[in-house]
Amino acid sequence: MMKLAKFSRILATRATEISYALIAVYIVKRCLSMRTEGRLPFIASHFPYDFLSSPMFELTFILQVIGAVYFTTAYTSVDTFLTMLILHVCGQLSRLQDNLINLNSTSREEFKKKLGYIVRRHDHLNRFVDTIEDQFNIMLLLQMLGCTLQLCMECFQGLMLMAGEGEKMPLIEMFFFAFYVFYVLLQLYLYCYVGEKLWTESTEVARAAYECKWYDFLPHEAKSLILIIHRSRSPLRLTAGKFCTFNHELYSSVLKTSMGYLSVLRTTMIKDE
Repeated sequence: MMKLAKFSRILATRATEISYALIAVYIVKRCLSMRTEGRLPFIASHFPYDFLSSPMFELTFILQVIGAVYFTTAYTSVDTFLTMLILHVCGQLSRLQDNLINLNSTSREEFKKKLGYIVRRHDHLNRFVDTIEDQFNIMLLLQMLGCTLQLCMECFQGLMLMAGEGEKMPLIEMFFFAFYVFYVLLQLYLYCYVGEKLWTESTEVARAAYECKWYDFLPHEAKSLILIIHRSRSPLRLTAGKFCTFNHELYSSVLKTSMGYLSVLRTTMIKDE
C-alpha cells in the first residue's frame, strides 16, 4: 500500500516536471524561430489589436506562456489524480489478497469478523471503481482518441519537415518533435499501465481466495468465499467510453495503427516524388 502511494506521488511529480519541461523547450524553440521569422506569438492566433508593437508583443507573449502553464497544470492534474485513484484501489485490493491468504490463522470469532470485512470491502471497492468508470469513461475515450490523433499528426508533421528541409531541419525543432511524441506516448501509457494493474490486482483476489486453505474451514464458511471468487471472475476494468479497455494490448494497438498510418503517408510521398 505504501509502495503504491509513494509511486503515485513520484509519478505525479515526474509527470508535472515533464509537462513543464515541454513548455520550456517550446519557448526556446519559439524564441529561436524569431531570429529568422521575426516576431511570433507563443501560440499562433488572431488578435484584435496590433500585437507586434512593443510592449504589447512582450505582454501578449508572457500572458500566453502563463496561460499555457496553467492549462498544462490542470490537464496533468486530472491525469495524475485519476491515476492515483486507480493505484489506491490496487493497493486496497493487494491488502485484501493478504487478508485472504492469512484468513485461516485467526480464531473462530475473528475469522467471521475478518471474512465479513473482506466481503464488504471487496464489494465497496468494486462499486467505487464502477463510479470512477461511469464518471470518467467519456473523458478517457476523448483522451485516447486525442492522443492517437496527436501522435499521427505529429509524426506526419515531422515527416513533412524532414522531407522538405532534410539536413537543414533545426536541431531544436527535431528535439521538440521527439520530446512531444514521447510526452504523448507517455500520457497514453500512463492510462494503459494503471488499467492493466487494476485488471491484474482484481483477478488476483480470486487466486488469493483459493490459496487461503479453505479446505480447513467449515462447509458454510468455505461457501462464503464463493462470493469473492465469483465477483473476481469479472475483473475490474478501466475503459474508454465502454468501447475498449486500457491495457498493454490497447497501447500496442495504438502504436501499430499510428505507425501504419505513417508508413502509408511515407509511401505516398515517395511515389509523388
